[in-house]
Amino acid sequence: MRRKVIQLGEGTHVITLPSQWARTWGIQKGSEVDVEEHGSRIEIHTENTRTRKTAQADLRFVNERTTRWLLSSLHKQGYDTIELTLDNTAQAHLVSELVRDLFIGFTIVHTTPKTLTLRAITQEIDEERDTLLRRAFLITLQQGEQLHKLLRERKQKDLFPLLDLEKQNNQLTNFCQRILNKKGHTDPAKTSFLYVITWNLEKISDDYKYLTEHFTKNTPAQETTELLYETNKLLREYYELFYSFNAKKLSALADQYRALESRIKKELPKDPVPLAHLLSLVLKIADFSASTFALHH
Repeated sequence: MRRKVIQLGEGTHVITLPSQWARTWGIQKGSEVDVEEHGSRIEIHTENTRTRKTAQADLRFVNERTTRWLLSSLHKQGYDTIELTLDNTAQAHLVSELVRDLFIGFTIVHTTPKTLTLRAITQEIDEERDTLLRRAFLITLQQGEQLHKLLRERKQKDLFPLLDLEKQNNQLTNFCQRILNKKGHTDPAKTSFLYVITWNLEKISDDYKYLTEHFTKNTPAQETTELLYETNKLLREYYELFYSFNAKKLSALADQYRALESRIKKELPKDPVPLAHLLSLVLKIADFSASTFALHH
């Protein structure tokens, strides 16, 4: 958007703030904002918290899958109060499950036979985002490494607890996406890149879940187990790169990714279901590359 500069006196120049932005962040007469110079640009920001947002959703005509998508979307968008119209008690139980398993900092504050109201009871802060993202990385690494360990030890009956790790990943990545949508990155140009990494990490966790579910019923081929180990190693090295960036190391990981992709494709006909999930994992891990570079450039 463009603004005309107004001159007050000899040395004072004034521009108006966008009214929607001022309302969203509670800027009023007498409020203080920080102004930073960046060459030909200036940046204006505030320490105020965003005004609370409310959303309404009618769940009477949607199925379970759509209900999950809808509520996850509203949570990630940053709404603080979500008012729901329900069709039956089964939907109420589903919403309660989602609040418990997925929505960090939310609780049900009002309920009737046909309505539920959810409300955020915690304040999101930027420092939480960084801590929770690292925790999401570590949980995802644990998914893969524990899966490989149990398969190598032939303890498939012990795989089921690993499925809970995917739920923990969902909690953490959803909350990180919520913070990014509400506040963004400190450098606005980097918000989308961090969002892509967070979104991608959740999808990687899904692939580990699908592998775990498969191996609760099927015994892996030896080569598949070895390729799982190499995939886990690749993810750990990308994690280390994300927190200690080095362009030379990124180039080396690109070569490792291509070699691993080729090996998986070669073995794919021999064990197609788990290797298809591994191939998906490797491709998603490689997708970290451009966004990681952008965040550290």
